[in-house]
Amino acid sequence: MRAAIFALTPRGATLAERVAALLDGSQSFVKGRDFDRLRPLVDENFNRFDALIFIGAIGIAVRMIAPHLVSKLSDPAVICLDERGRHVISLLSGHVGGANGLARKIAAHIDGEPVITTATDVEQLPAIDAITSEIGLTPFPKEAIKVINRAVLDGERVFVTAGETVLDLIPQRLIAGIGCRRGISSAEIAAAVEAACSMIGQSSARIGLIATVDIKRDEAGLIEYATTLGREIKFFDVATLRSTVERYRLTESAFVKEKIGAGNVCEAAALSCVERGRFALTKQKFDGVTVALIWEK
Repeated sequence: MRAAIFALTPRGATLAERVAALLDGSQSFVKGRDFDRLRPLVDENFNRFDALIFIGAIGIAVRMIAPHLVSKLSDPAVICLDERGRHVISLLSGHVGGANGLARKIAAHIDGEPVITTATDVEQLPAIDAITSEIGLTPFPKEAIKVINRAVLDGERVFVTAGETVLDLIPQRLIAGIGCRRGISSAEIAAAVEAACSMIGQSSARIGLIATVDIKRDEAGLIEYATTLGREIKFFDVATLRSTVERYRLTESAFVKEKIGAGNVCEAAALSCVERGRFALTKQKFDGVTVALIWEK
């Protein structure tokens, strides 16, 4: 999960670096107490990252994110920490956005205490929106989520195929962005992608689309892999990848940028396929292959 981290004090800035080191592809935006400059930074990055992390007063975080809130099904996770890292508060999108899990992960890393207030978590019960988010399903309509979670809390039976309130579980498309060295075999690519998918508890059969840079149109191993998997490959030119890198503030490899003109292939190509995506897995390096996995929102 990639996060934008906003620190409001010098002590908070130090903590921000510790948190960023835990989360691949995350970036720190340190502005001290300059709130006038903080707001445009939040405005600019609210939809660029899977999560926003504020290190400072929770009231400031609430005021910064309030104008951007749309839906629990699409808003990013929002976490708030005090500058000493004593408390890690899941503020927004605890289930679908993964804020509860992220708060626990950060707290364990910095020896803090996660603060989770969602009722199902407090009662140690499963929440339908948390479960579906983990396996790449979109629950719809959102009003039914509350009804079902309330029923779980009240000890009622929840049925898979029948009931007065019906919640549709819509499979999200899993997109694999792939970068690879010239001449690599289909088997090597397949092994890398399978390993990446296993890291999120999925198999490569769940992949709905493959994406890469257009200079790979003639890459025999990649074409063979896509054919064997039975999936379409989308090819993006360097200008499009550059634009996506800028839009999402993706990290770049100087070596790759020198070779092809864009310093990020797998993440940028996958994100270029969708209007809005959520990282299932940030860039992973294998022998001659890089893979990133994106859930389409």
